[in-house]
Amino acid sequence: MIKSATLHKFTRILYLLNKLDKGTVTLTQEAKELGFSTRTLQRDLREIERAGFPLCEAAAGRYGFAEGFSLSKMPLSARDKALLSLVGQLAQSLGPNWQASFKRLTGQLVRPALQEVYFLKMPRMRHSVSPAILGTLEQAVLKHRYIDVYYTSQTKRAWSCELRPLKIALFDGFWYLIALNNWNTFMKFSLDRIEKVNMRSKTFVPVDISDKLAASPNIWFDTEQKINIRLKVAKPAAGYFKEVEFFPYQKIEKENKDGSLLISCRTANFMQVLPQIQRWLPHIRVVGPSELEKLLTDQLAAYLKNK
Repeated sequence: MIKSATLHKFTRILYLLNKLDKGTVTLTQEAKELGFSTRTLQRDLREIERAGFPLCEAAAGRYGFAEGFSLSKMPLSARDKALLSLVGQLAQSLGPNWQASFKRLTGQLVRPALQEVYFLKMPRMRHSVSPAILGTLEQAVLKHRYIDVYYTSQTKRAWSCELRPLKIALFDGFWYLIALNNWNTFMKFSLDRIEKVNMRSKTFVPVDISDKLAASPNIWFDTEQKINIRLKVAKPAAGYFKEVEFFPYQKIEKENKDGSLLISCRTANFMQVLPQIQRWLPHIRVVGPSELEKLLTDQLAAYLKNK
């Protein structure tokens, strides 16, 4: 049970954070409003500052956030922000190492947007995922519990039963559930197409697919990557292929005198490599197998025909 003193402090901090986000806080005025002393509110402001929120004293007894900082830019709710201040107080009581860790973590959360060093570009996702379904899937993955999934595809609605959920993964802007069926074949479900999940009490032995996920550029991987592919990369693109693995299990077989590369990779499905090959045209050519070369040329011919 939460002690009333803690609850009062939590409420005050939540109140002060919201007031700070709207402008400045004058201690004497807020002390009258809340029924606490100015000294108590000063301690609250110190806790807020220790939690990493950048404060400045605009005038004697009047405080505000540093220029450029806004709570609306933080990936936290108002209650999360208030709780952050209280956790900061707990970290202090645990010693210097905990204080340093807390300061490092909160520094990432409360840094103004203009001070962000990195930018990650992700596709805008217009589909929605049910929080209840996502929560059930998370528990099933963590507890290694079998599930039944009711989903929609472009042509049908159906149940898939006795699945072993392994990972929830993001590929090309879409979140997928990755699971194994009774035939040890991967099944992938776009989360927005899952309508219902039934988690069973029966458990399964965990399966690690981290390496397979890391090696695959898209969702078209499978349990076996047996198709061997050879590609020739022209000199203008060769430098990129020396630095980045664009294909599953990519390996440089030979560097030619003209600066081009002969590379190999392994796949389970031509669709796993076709988008990347198309992306690097005309600086890439399929050496083998002939079936992949024909598929690529047929697609290009169809495109040119319908242009």
